[in-house]
Amino acid sequence: MAEEKKVSPILDDRPAEVDALGFAPYRDTLVEIVAGPDTHTPLTIGIFGTWGAGKTSLMSMVKAHVDGRGLPRYRTVWFNAWKYNKEEALWRALILRVLDALRPRKKEDGKLYAEEELGQEQQAMVHDLDHLEESLYRTVEWQELGRWTLDWAKALRGTAEGAAEIALAFVPGGLPLVNLLKGTAKAVTGQDQQAVAEAFRREVQSYRREQLRSLEQFEGQFRTLLDRYVVCHEGRLIVFVDDLDRCLPGKTIEVLEAIKLFLDVPGCVFLLGIDPEAVQEAVQTRYKGEVKGRQYLEKIIQLPFLLPPIDAEDMRGFVNTLVPHLPDPRCADVFALGLAPNPRQVKRTVNVFLLVWKLSRQKLPQAIQPVRLAKVVVIQHSHPDLYALLREVPRYLRELEAYFRAEEERTMERAAPAMEAEAEGGRPEAPAVPPPLAPFTSSAALRRLLTLHPPEWESDEEANFLDLTPEQLRAYIYLTSRAAPQPTPEEVVREAFEPQMVRIPAGEFLMGTEEEDVDAISKKYSIERKYIERETPQHEIFVEEFEIGKYPVTNFEYRAFVQDTGHEPPRHWEGDQYPEELGDHPVVYVTWHDAVAYCEWLSEKTGQPYRLPTEAEWEKAARGTDGRQFPWGDEWDASKCNTREGGPGTTTPVGQYSPHGDSPYGVTDMAGNVWEWCSSLFQDYPYDLDDGREDLEAGGVRVLRGGSWLHSQDFARCVERLRNYPDLSNHYLGFRLVSPVRF
Repeated sequence: MAEEKKVSPILDDRPAEVDALGFAPYRDTLVEIVAGPDTHTPLTIGIFGTWGAGKTSLMSMVKAHVDGRGLPRYRTVWFNAWKYNKEEALWRALILRVLDALRPRKKEDGKLYAEEELGQEQQAMVHDLDHLEESLYRTVEWQELGRWTLDWAKALRGTAEGAAEIALAFVPGGLPLVNLLKGTAKAVTGQDQQAVAEAFRREVQSYRREQLRSLEQFEGQFRTLLDRYVVCHEGRLIVFVDDLDRCLPGKTIEVLEAIKLFLDVPGCVFLLGIDPEAVQEAVQTRYKGEVKGRQYLEKIIQLPFLLPPIDAEDMRGFVNTLVPHLPDPRCADVFALGLAPNPRQVKRTVNVFLLVWKLSRQKLPQAIQPVRLAKVVVIQHSHPDLYALLREVPRYLRELEAYFRAEEERTMERAAPAMEAEAEGGRPEAPAVPPPLAPFTSSAALRRLLTLHPPEWESDEEANFLDLTPEQLRAYIYLTSRAAPQPTPEEVVREAFEPQMVRIPAGEFLMGTEEEDVDAISKKYSIERKYIERETPQHEIFVEEFEIGKYPVTNFEYRAFVQDTGHEPPRHWEGDQYPEELGDHPVVYVTWHDAVAYCEWLSEKTGQPYRLPTEAEWEKAARGTDGRQFPWGDEWDASKCNTREGGPGTTTPVGQYSPHGDSPYGVTDMAGNVWEWCSSLFQDYPYDLDDGREDLEAGGVRVLRGGSWLHSQDFARCVERLRNYPDLSNHYLGFRLVSPVRF
């Protein structure tokens, strides 16, 4: 066995230390602004970007360059708001971090100087900082001013201690008021309660005036301190506030208002990493719509900077920098072109890929190719609604890629001018696509991803899905699902039950077996002659144009019917849930009556009439007009269908043997897998549409066609007829649908 290539380790979520995203021009411009001597302060800069867009990395680069300029009077401080989110007063934590950054520190180890090591000016500065820090604990939370209330009757009916407890709960820093209440409550009588209440209110009013004065005093003292010890020495305080948009709405507003109320003084520059939508939502939550979020931000932030989208070339370089050792270098292109330009999301997706790739080496070493795996991981993270469908029906991945590639060919063939095409009757018809995939056909991102590697290039043959069977596709879905929670049925697209249909043209075809062939067929397949005679005489019959399901109805499709109607589920299901990983297998354990009920439900649900195929319709769709024995021709081939000879001994995903086992019209699974109910009563040939055999109300046995996984090749012939009671179900009985042609 060849030695495995070295693969990069799992990535951390720390800010980038190397500029792999082309941030250098933004960094240099911001450094010039925040550290430039001609910049007027105070100034607040908003670094706007979505979650994971690189705000932290850019601010880290700016801080590192400011710190590296050798300007001792330029003080920088980093405040991670989310880290302090559980603090009772987040605004106070911010101010304490700012004040701490102003304290004199040694260059060698960053520790504070001892008092005896400080000069006279530095000692004065430390004294002023101590005074400011102490005052923070006497300053009332401004957003609480004017909002507290007290139920006086309850307070004065209880003990002094009870009243004090209530006062503490409603008055920030209200210890003097509590002492007042304790002292007066001892002498309170019923007649004196009103007097005590009035005295208490007077004391509160006085206390409020004192606190309001302290707000103004703090801002003034901070301004004086900064001017005396920083600005006058041509210095500056630069504050970086990160992860503000990850805090609770109330905490976010606390920090923004602390900046505006306390710290917005000359000499200060703030850089705020913000997701503007998150902050605007916080404003709406805090002020109940009384203040508009955008206007609020405009008042706080003087200079907004929006992180621009990362172009494909920079993203490719970023991926290569993150993971220089991928199991296939083409994976870098998959991540660069398939993911949104968001560094954190790229890291997370690449980590999932590295995890499942390592897992595949243990569980499925021969079945998984890295580029295909990278594409599925990208779909899992960037297109979760499509991935939810693929978990149930993996073949949709193959069919979506086929659609996009057919569309590309169609576009190239449209070389003639559009006017000429319209003159000839319009544009060419779009390739068929299963109805559940219709919402995804307009996605340019999916188109780029699934057509990234040309199928005709030999070097890219292991990068695409066109040639994979549903079971091979399921291996990729199974593997990637280990790295994500399984979606609930409600999260899967609800309209995913409408079948993909194939048009069968009107015309005559040969139905049944010629009488002179009965002996030869009986001998070849060791079948009693009487069973072959049920297929005779062969006769030519005209069938109107119709559409037939490309595949038998699957468990995934049938589940919507069970959940919507409460119809009794197949016996091997658990409630309304089929066994795991059988979503794209044909539904079994359904009676003829169950199948008819499904058709009626689907017709009502979609507005398109659906029913079971007549025996004649089924046979024409299976064999075409040339009288062939099997859907693919006259010679038996066990590799083209699921029967006893070559199958796994159970049902297989529909389409597992496509396209090699398809009928002349491209209908799949017409031989083997499951017997399929027809609408027709079992009656002798020749077939006559008007002889009562298509009466759905009549009693009697109904026709089954197609053979199954349990039966041998002779039952898989296109002309084989089986009959059974309409209320019988079994583990090899299913059905497919027909419908009038849609115009």
